[in-house]
Amino acid sequence: MELSNNFIGENLLNDCIREYYAKNGNQPNEKFDANTSDDGFFVCYLINRKHAIKYEFFFDRNLFIGSLTLAIGPHYFGSSAFWSYENSTRFSINATTEAVEKNLALLDEFWGIHSE
Repeated sequence: MELSNNFIGENLLNDCIREYYAKNGNQPNEKFDANTSDDGFFVCYLINRKHAIKYEFFFDRNLFIGSLTLAIGPHYFGSSAFWSYENSTRFSINATTEAVEKNLALLDEFWGIHSE
């Protein structure tokens, strides 16, 4: 499902993340930050009580794209910084719930967590 830059899009993203983790092992997760603006929106989650992630959607050259980043210390880094460049190219920047699920599965693969 296509995500849009509004409150409905942010709610779809929240629902998608919660449903993904509910069907893939009920890993504890907690939303701890979110923001919506004219330029896009983001949500931050604590996954498995030890990994902080930020899922962000924003406009770049009139395209609405998504980005999944991982907190390392006080900063967030894209997949090429914490994995290899080759593996980072497997992540999707599409603004869809299918892309969100794919990216969360790739993050689980990086962490060595089995997902369905």
